[in-house]
Amino acid sequence: MSTSLPKHKCYFCKVTRGEADPFIFRNTSFVGIFDTNPANPGHALIIPKRHVASIFDLNEAEQSDYFDAIRGVKSVVETSDMIDVYRNMLKRDDLKDRPRDHIKTVLQLPFLANKPNAYTIGNNDGREAGRSIDHLHIIILPRYKGDVENPIGGIRNVIP
Repeated sequence: MSTSLPKHKCYFCKVTRGEADPFIFRNTSFVGIFDTNPANPGHALIIPKRHVASIFDLNEAEQSDYFDAIRGVKSVVETSDMIDVYRNMLKRDDLKDRPRDHIKTVLQLPFLANKPNAYTIGNNDGREAGRSIDHLHIIILPRYKGDVENPIGGIRNVIP
């Protein structure tokens, strides 16, 4: 696995210190945020407070808090008004210099106001797996009937 940036340069360390992206959830070991580059309504990230690159490096306490964080973020996703979430995201000053195409696209989706029908949950553990920030983050991706033509096979369809 690739080496990670020092904590003071790591974007997700900035997030966990409360310096970027408002929390939607927190427990002893993790914080949750809505992804500002959403693939679907409610797309969220769970980030360990400790600077750790791999899920395999979580300590016992963090492992214990892991599923609590998943359940907590799922609950927030299912009780949030996604129209408000994304309209407010477009108004955030801290995002004015970042691409907003995904936010605008999500606001146009026909199932935006629906509760998720399913979830894809995971993480890209290492650069070769597609990770771009070397700080563990768990992806909570709500799925909706009709969000893809044929969901059969799930992530297996990612690799040709």
